[in-house]
Amino acid sequence: MKIEMLKHLDRKGNVIGEISRKEVHVVGAWHSSIHAYIINNKNEILLQLRTANKDIFPSVWDISVGGHVDANEESITTACREIKEELGVKVKKSELTYLCTNKEILKTGKNISREFVDIYLTIQDIDEGDITFQKEEVADVKFIKLEEFFNMVERKDDKLFPHYKEYKKVVPHLKQLLQK
Repeated sequence: MKIEMLKHLDRKGNVIGEISRKEVHVVGAWHSSIHAYIINNKNEILLQLRTANKDIFPSVWDISVGGHVDANEESITTACREIKEELGVKVKKSELTYLCTNKEILKTGKNISREFVDIYLTIQDIDEGDITFQKEEVADVKFIKLEEFFNMVERKDDKLFPHYKEYKKVVPHLKQLLQK
């Protein structure tokens, strides 16, 4: 079995080496990841339900796609790969818009996740029927109206992954889509 190696970062986000996926959350090492927000042409956002076996926040609704950046990858390549792996949707790099990077620390039980998350947005003319999700990672998917997503974020819905610092940065970008 191949060991999945990730970019190991220092506190400022500089690459200092590699670390295994298995050990990264156990030791709380800084690493790089991506989040991709997928919006359809009906101004709906795609959410995925995390499987019950996830080591951090199992069985909650999360942003469209998330994943760790492999040691030998750039984040935009990871975003394309993860969208394909998790949802079966092919997205080109040119269809992704980089929004920002968010520094995130999440503690759950014995695990601690310290990540620099590159955040991307893509608008795709798809619906749930176009999605073939990866059963090991994703339990379900659904599109919801952006306004409903904003309400979930505002009330800190316990069924939504608590990326609240990230949402504060991303929601203004998503609200701009409604004004077009």
